Amino acid sequence: MQEYKKLIGPISIISIAYLSSRILGFLREVLLAKWTGVSSASDTLDLAFIIPDFLFYLSAGGYLAITLIPILSDIKKKGSENLNDYFLSLLFGLSIIFIFISTVFFLFKNEIGLILEVQNQALFSRLFSPIVFSQAFFFIGAILMSYQYFHNDFKYPALAPVIYNFSIILFGWLNSSTPESTVYGFAVGGFVGSVIGHFFIQLIGVKKSGLTFKFVRPKIKYIKEYLTVSLPLILGQSIAVMDEQLFRIFGSFLGAGTVASFRYARRIVLLPVGIVAQAVGVASYPTLSKLFVDKKFDELKKIIRIHLSSLFLFNAVMALILVINSQEIISIVYERGRFSSNDVVRVSSIMQIVALGVVPWSINQIVNRSYYIQKRYWFPVSIGTLGTVATTLALLGSNNASEINYSIIIISFLWAYSAFMLFSLKIEGESILNKDLVYDILLSLLVSIIIYVLLINLDLNFENTIFNLIINSIIVIISFLVSTSIIRMNYVEFKRRK
Repeated sequence: MQEYKKLIGPISIISIAYLSSRILGFLREVLLAKWTGVSSASDTLDLAFIIPDFLFYLSAGGYLAITLIPILSDIKKKGSENLNDYFLSLLFGLSIIFIFISTVFFLFKNEIGLILEVQNQALFSRLFSPIVFSQAFFFIGAILMSYQYFHNDFKYPALAPVIYNFSIILFGWLNSSTPESTVYGFAVGGFVGSVIGHFFIQLIGVKKSGLTFKFVRPKIKYIKEYLTVSLPLILGQSIAVMDEQLFRIFGSFLGAGTVASFRYARRIVLLPVGIVAQAVGVASYPTLSKLFVDKKFDELKKIIRIHLSSLFLFNAVMALILVINSQEIISIVYERGRFSSNDVVRVSSIMQIVALGVVPWSINQIVNRSYYIQKRYWFPVSIGTLGTVATTLALLGSNNASEINYSIIIISFLWAYSAFMLFSLKIEGESILNKDLVYDILLSLLVSIIIYVLLINLDLNFENTIFNLIINSIIVIISFLVSTSIIRMNYVEFKRRK
């Protein structure tokens, strides 16, 4: 398990950086709630992200490390091309394409606002402009980060989200006089943060990783090669990626404040995913890819199973804490300024459902990458696309158009997608979901259900909101620790007395 031990360092670096980023992101949401509340202005901010985010997904920007690392590995292994020139040619070519696309959508921002039926068209246009060009720098930054990941250097990429969130908070605070000016400050801050954190900082990072900058003419064959590899990721947007867009689009049909309510609930829920699961997935991918290339399949399968079992257990604990304490958490985090007690009840009821998505969101970080290291791109994205289509049809056909019902539909399909992908995952013909991993997963689920039923029946309710949160959380954590110490898990090990 030498390779697994080597992952501890990168995972620790990324976890610390993601923790810092998530804390800032958490503070960002708290301030947004304080300065804008559950309002049409906060809805408009979310709607202004729909097209830019979708552009980023369509460019496979979120998967650039997944698509580029195997390509760069092949180039280095063959030794037939100069890796430095190859990368620069691809970087310049893809950057030109994406800046051009962003410019086109910028020119049609008013028409996009009309299509989305935005209430405040003028505000939407102001927000859309900096946001759409932020995505261009996100995309370029993703390419630069991929080069650093390829060289197992995670320091500078880890700084990007920290700088991005800090910039948003700073500009939001400077423009916090009204909800409308606040969201505009957030949009401008996002642009500045993407330029500094995702572009300039990453330029330093790739130079530290050995890249020599010079002008290299973009070559069509390199761009075609990238598009060929990333095509399935470009065409297929799984429910695991598109759930946020579905929340935004269908939430906009339910009246003012609905999109913002989804946003506030989802941001808190994603904290454990961003801090732990995403860090594990990003840090593990180069190592998992190397193990597969080196045909060390036994070690590869064991690492994947350890990750899955650990993430399932950790996020089962997190999900239970979020569900049990939903109202307390929303009140502590958001209830101030323009965010009222009625907003607390509204958002917490959504969070009780959305929190159940923590587990599938987390295991997807490992499951999907386990397909990609085998260069099996079409299967996960085709299943994901079918899942997204099915979810959309279910939302359209729902007889009860409500925030709660929409949340249940989206999270249910997310679970179904994740379960099917895990069940289908094989390495060299052997299923990852063996009886030992099934045992670990069922144990985590069983313990979660028992603890939930006990806490609901106990109905602990103290006058102090913070005390409620602390006591309930301690009970959940201790119950899990005691249960997994008495009933041993196969892939999650705790130190025991000899």
